[in-house]
Amino acid sequence: MASTEGESIMGHVEVYNIDKDGEWTDLNDIPFITTVNCQLCNEPTQAHDIIVTARIVEGEVVAGTWQCKKCKAVNG
Repeated sequence: MASTEGESIMGHVEVYNIDKDGEWTDLNDIPFITTVNCQLCNEPTQAHDIIVTARIVEGEVVAGTWQCKKCKAVNG
């Protein structure tokens, strides 16, 4: 299916929240970030370079630890 400029073919996306009685959360309601500063060297790291396990607890995104590419410190 072709689309023109300004027209989107993506549909509505929701995330199943097992920690909130099995409710569905709209993807647009989850806050996203673009960079995260390392807690040791304070270097900004692009969020798309970070792999973490994240959960939604009481409507808040809770993430696990991640490692800085520059100094290798574990952040969390």
